[in-house]
Amino acid sequence: MSGTEFSGLLRERIRIMRQSAQRDAIGSATGQNEWVGDFWAAAEPLGTGAEALAESRSALPRWRFTLRQIDSVNVGDHLAWGKREMVVRTVSVDHRFIPKTMLEAEEKR
Repeated sequence: MSGTEFSGLLRERIRIMRQSAQRDAIGSATGQNEWVGDFWAAAEPLGTGAEALAESRSALPRWRFTLRQIDSVNVGDHLAWGKREMVVRTVSVDHRFIPKTMLEAEEKR
């Protein structure tokens, strides 16, 4: 797979945000998010979970996003894709051929 072929798969625009570490006057979290970045990604549905493990009925839809390799995304970051709001559950990196990062995210209720 050449770089141009991989680039052609990145058709979805996602935004990654992280909860701010800032605190208010009494030491509580401010509830604000810091912008990590906007990225082009390929999106793939993962379903909801294994029915045999009783995960499918109550679990929220999960998605896999593949993007160019980045080091700035962490587990627990917030991912916005269109009108969908998600939480990043796993981050993995594939260094073969074309370095890329894979994110698994779960939609929020």
